[in-house]
Amino acid sequence: MNKDINEIVEYIKTIFWTIIVAAIIVAIIVVDIKVHIGEKKNTDFHIKELTNIRLSLDQLFYLERQNPNDFMINLKIAFLYEILKDSHNAQIHYEKALSKSNDNPFALYKAAMFYANEKQYNDAIGYISLIPEYSKKYLELKARFYAKLGENFLEDDDYANSIKVYKIALKYARNTDNQTQQDVKKDFAHAYNEFAEKFIDEQDPRHAIIMLENALEIFPDPYAMYKLGLIYQNVDDEKALRYIENTYNIKPEIVNIELYNKLLNKLTQRCKEEGEYSKAKFYSLKAENFKRKLINNNIFEGDVEISDFKIYSHRKFIIAKKQYYAMFDIKNNSNYPIDNLFIKLVIQPQGGNKLEAEQKVITRNNPLVSGKIAYSVKIPLDNSKLDTVSKYAEIQVLARKNIRSQWTMIDYLTVSFTK
Repeated sequence: MNKDINEIVEYIKTIFWTIIVAAIIVAIIVVDIKVHIGEKKNTDFHIKELTNIRLSLDQLFYLERQNPNDFMINLKIAFLYEILKDSHNAQIHYEKALSKSNDNPFALYKAAMFYANEKQYNDAIGYISLIPEYSKKYLELKARFYAKLGENFLEDDDYANSIKVYKIALKYARNTDNQTQQDVKKDFAHAYNEFAEKFIDEQDPRHAIIMLENALEIFPDPYAMYKLGLIYQNVDDEKALRYIENTYNIKPEIVNIELYNKLLNKLTQRCKEEGEYSKAKFYSLKAENFKRKLINNNIFEGDVEISDFKIYSHRKFIIAKKQYYAMFDIKNNSNYPIDNLFIKLVIQPQGGNKLEAEQKVITRNNPLVSGKIAYSVKIPLDNSKLDTVSKYAEIQVLARKNIRSQWTMIDYLTVSFTK
């Protein structure tokens, strides 16, 4: 009877410590990620967390003694040693986990990733090859492993091997979910892009073009498109134009507008000289259309003027809560009417929390005519976020002409709160 009670007590202890250790490990993972992305800069805090890792290791070793055949405990121990950058002990416990797991796919994957990080590639590939291929879950493990391997080779400037293993990663990824496929394709295209940079630096445009075209066969990377456009400027103007236009349709902010206009003018002039007047007219119209599209989608310096900016409050009823507004006049100084305009205010009260407010202020039904009288704008502010105790606030006023355009700052000012 006493023996049974003791076994129950010991079982409860084991469960209790398992829960405690699991909670600590989750906390450690979160802290470790934050440390690596720069959110935890306090050294003393980090030392405290490392101390907690040591304590959790002691608790895991206790659990290992209680459950000597549980390979997951050894995987957790190995992971914590990796955080401590103790590769020797991490390897010992990955090997222990593998010896207990009977080739469990997850244990094989974790060990393979460890050896890949240690650049022991033969061991890593040996373990990943033991994972069966009869389920999407296992194929995803293999795809992510080979993508990691490709990234490692790329970091070492070993472009040929990086491309080789990314091809293997993509072979596995094609039989998994869409997200895994997209991740691998994007990384694979990036490897080709980096390979192209090497040839560009070596002034070898022919091989750079091959690498960039390979990248585009895998993933529609706008940077690869733009690089091809720049290279083809000196080889084939029409191809250069096509790649630059495709780039502009995907990521307009990376395109040099002057370069694009220069290319259109060059094609127009060349066609005139060659007697191809219809093509010359085509490129001339394209230049005009692009100019119109550019004007309709972008705010240029000096286009929009802000004046009489103030923040004021209004109360509908005596006992009602105050509603705060930003109010200002806006004027179109460009040579073209503005029939769509969005305004965003970034408000930083003195000593308070930042607040943002956004509103479409101009529509096609009521355009902002060029050079005419200013248009009055009123934008409501979120009372719950507005620090009305502050006397002053710094305001950034940003504008754009459609929801796909980049925000452009048109004014920066300091205002007082009007009571």
